[in-house]
Amino acid sequence: MTLNLMSPPVTVREDAYVTHVRQLMRDGYRSLPVVDGQSRVKGMVILPDVIKVTSTKSDVTVIGFVRETGLATPDSVPIEMAKIFATTGFDIPVVKSKEDHTIIGVIDSEVLMNALSFDRKITIDSVMTETVQTCSPTDLLSRVWPNMAQYGFSGYPVVKKKHLIGIVTLQDVLKAGYVRLEREDERGGRGIHSAAVEKIMKTPVITVLSDSSLWEAANLMKQYAIGRLPVVEDSKLIGIVDRQDLVRAII
Repeated sequence: MTLNLMSPPVTVREDAYVTHVRQLMRDGYRSLPVVDGQSRVKGMVILPDVIKVTSTKSDVTVIGFVRETGLATPDSVPIEMAKIFATTGFDIPVVKSKEDHTIIGVIDSEVLMNALSFDRKITIDSVMTETVQTCSPTDLLSRVWPNMAQYGFSGYPVVKKKHLIGIVTLQDVLKAGYVRLEREDERGGRGIHSAAVEKIMKTPVITVLSDSSLWEAANLMKQYAIGRLPVVEDSKLIGIVDRQDLVRAII
């Protein structure tokens, strides 16, 4: 089963520069396996950590940002991989065996979702996060994305007068080039050139109701290739649910 789900691995060496990893992640990667010189998995590096290094030229290497991860093997079954994802929240490296950690593939969380069965009876209100970090459309990106990185959030719903009007993610910020908003100038100060959240936020937002089932939410995530769904009531934000929440609920 694992071999049918995994994709060829895109990896980074543990001595790679963070700026190189950040460039790779602009292509859509949320996490990447970190390997040694023999292609053995040492852990994962994730987007919220990578964008903490904002300079366009830096000698900071990825070794200081490596996170521990679970590993799948060719004989792993979906529920075993689900347990790993429920703990880490990022893609799962596949290695040759429990003894040999040479990487042979990666299980993308989006692909994993397709291999799992989600309950039609469990409702979103039982798994959603009710306290949601939000931003306004006029907030400056130079203030919003550092908060995402600091607290490990992948995205913020955008709210105006208590109504949900959009969503902005770290991936949006990275692709738009706003990670380099703050640069040290020649005098040692900070030169800031920023834009408002409304410039890059996605709208309309794909949402879900609190009495929707896990199955309905999972299908929306699969259909639109998104990792999180704001939960609304009369267009007002009351919570948020992500892939990790859904997977935790079924294991």
